[in-house]
Amino acid sequence: MSTRSLPLLLALAFLVPAFADSQSSTEPPPPNEISADLGPCSAALSVTGLDSKPVYGAKIATRVQYGLMGIKRLDLEAFTAPDGRVKITGLPLTLKKPMYIHIVKGDKEQIVEFHPDRACEAHFDVLLH
Repeated sequence: MSTRSLPLLLALAFLVPAFADSQSSTEPPPPNEISADLGPCSAALSVTGLDSKPVYGAKIATRVQYGLMGIKRLDLEAFTAPDGRVKITGLPLTLKKPMYIHIVKGDKEQIVEFHPDRACEAHFDVLLH
């Protein structure tokens, strides 16, 4: 064996097992997640199209109004993962005004109303049409 091929063999010895481990994982990726850092509640959304397939890259936008008389505001925005999921975490248990989550992809839009005092960890299946 020549000394020129030794570095190549060492590189292959380390890269091949790492590549094999990354390919063997069958666990689905976690949903895209954004946090308001205001409390313990969360809203998980699964967005599908009319063909029942997940919608990738749908824009999720909401405004959290909190504090005395709801005068403090926090705008959150995220996009769905390839599996059509997104999760909004860290939402306050009580809100002064209703929280509406807007889901938009192209010319299609849906609005979901979230009440953390009724269901702190809510899940919404959204059909985008």
